[in-house]
Amino acid sequence: MDFLRTLTDSCCPAFPHPRQAIVMQDDLIVASEKVSNDMTASVLLESGGEKEYRVLPWPNPLKPKSVKYFIYKDQDETVVPGMELQPTGNGFRAPQQLPLSLPSAAEIASWPLDLSLPQFKWNQDLLDKVRPVQAGERPWVIVLMGTPGIGKTHLLNHGTVEQKEAVDAKIGRKVPWDNIFFKQIDDAIHHGARAELEKLWAECKEIKDPHERFRYYWSSKQQIFTRFAVDKPEVSESNPKPASYEFRLGVEIVKQLTQPGQLYNVAIETTGLTPGLVKFGLTAPHYAEYHKLVILVDFDDMEQARTITHSRLIAELNSCNMQGGEQFGNYLNVISEKAKETYKVCQELARTKNKELDDAGSGGGRWHTYRVKHSFPLDPSVQRRIDEFYGHI
Repeated sequence: MDFLRTLTDSCCPAFPHPRQAIVMQDDLIVASEKVSNDMTASVLLESGGEKEYRVLPWPNPLKPKSVKYFIYKDQDETVVPGMELQPTGNGFRAPQQLPLSLPSAAEIASWPLDLSLPQFKWNQDLLDKVRPVQAGERPWVIVLMGTPGIGKTHLLNHGTVEQKEAVDAKIGRKVPWDNIFFKQIDDAIHHGARAELEKLWAECKEIKDPHERFRYYWSSKQQIFTRFAVDKPEVSESNPKPASYEFRLGVEIVKQLTQPGQLYNVAIETTGLTPGLVKFGLTAPHYAEYHKLVILVDFDDMEQARTITHSRLIAELNSCNMQGGEQFGNYLNVISEKAKETYKVCQELARTKNKELDDAGSGGGRWHTYRVKHSFPLDPSVQRRIDEFYGHI
């Protein structure tokens, strides 16, 4: 980011140690970088068309009135591109509470991932609900992607016969809907970070102001997801290819599900933010003989999606039980558009792979795509939960 360096070098006093800055566009962090200057006010970086960037120090020590966007966090915390700051009446900010204390990525990397251990009973419980594919059957790997809160999990677990038959009819194959192991990132975080979540729920109970309570919960939950699903330890001689907790656990689960002679149908839920990750998963060697199905769950009413995810986070606060992911607010628009782009990539990949199989005269598993257009009335209880939480009714 040469423009960032040029800007800070020219207008800001020198700071002896590198600090992390965040670059904002439309209230979303789009990049972050270590800078050697201490900026004390927001700076209009570029303006024109729909672009408007702001650069802020990380953290901002002074919080001057001229800064519309700022956030309070430990200096060494990672800033994730795409992170959304929490809305308040005067702009955007993080909670006043100190950040939640979390184990380091290095500490988490030392945790055992033996799926036979008691802490992974949840995984075994899921496995007990399904059975391996029978001899002569071809297994399936299914990717469901789309905006959080719009029915991906519901489609797989509680979708109507008509909905599932529509998929079968479109792709020309019968999907084994009643015998699929559903691998969700939420399960890995919910159980892997159980102690951290319980601590968070307990701390939230002590925060009286509902706005502050929600901000603290959302930002802390986002930190938990980042630490367990994104962060990885430093490269070392003993660990030359470090990976996040969720990735490493996912590898172990997939190994369990794809053992020769005992293959399971697998469904994976994702937002679709990263096309490369979806392609990497589907083209992995252990899925070589599987049928592939990519389902985009599409939803145009982003205002309704924001309401649903907002209400779901409040439901978690009320029940002290995780019910979904950490994303909500304006960032859902980003996810929605990116998921559509990823789906197009998958459609082209499916055409390419099927042609390769046809040209080779292969009887291997084929690739399929399907787009579900969801539209449903908002349950009044969803908005009522929000209103009750903030004392509006």
